[in-house]
Amino acid sequence: MPFRGDERRKHKRYIVDGIQGNVLYPSDVKVLDLSITGAAIETTKWLDLKREYTLKIKYKDVILNLRGCIVWAILSSHKKTSSGEVIPIYKAGVRFNETLSENTTRLINFIEENKIRKLEKRLVGVRFKIADTQNIQLDYPYKYEVKRISLSGMLIEIENPLDLNSRYDIELFINESILKVEGRVANCTEIKTESGAVYDIGIEFVKLPDNDKKLLKKFLITFQEEK
Repeated sequence: MPFRGDERRKHKRYIVDGIQGNVLYPSDVKVLDLSITGAAIETTKWLDLKREYTLKIKYKDVILNLRGCIVWAILSSHKKTSSGEVIPIYKAGVRFNETLSENTTRLINFIEENKIRKLEKRLVGVRFKIADTQNIQLDYPYKYEVKRISLSGMLIEIENPLDLNSRYDIELFINESILKVEGRVANCTEIKTESGAVYDIGIEFVKLPDNDKKLLKKFLITFQEEK
């Protein structure tokens, strides 16, 4: 495991400052309508315009990962929870990036099996109301700061706790590049602060594409030389 004793550490770790990223946390989302080019969604979290998000649709035994940009977003309404808390409801439009042919075929099949007869006409095509949206989630980014990092993992500070041994898709910002990582939560420690609490979380890199690994290695070598 990373960060648990020098004798067990696979790679040298470095204390860093100013390195950030996002943990992509699956969040429930309501799909208002759907087509092969995009979707209108409803969520309790604000989505940034022009930012890319991933809509995940569970279809039979496959997860369709549909990446797309937010082209419009509005505050639609508010609702009160059972505890009396009032939370905002946002609506947003997602325009999918170019999808692979295999993904497109599966998406068409999903729409055909779940569409409601009533439909909305759009300039880019036809969008269908979807009957079953329970198996659809949106990856929502939670920002973190990197405290220590190596080729095999990192220690981050984040405002939200993460479940031990859970795996997340993670964005890591190195210079001008965004590295795509699949990470496992190795440990999670609550840190009390005057304004509340933050969490120190050890992340083990489970999957790191070869090109991203080269970029990270190059960064660490440069950082070592500067030290």
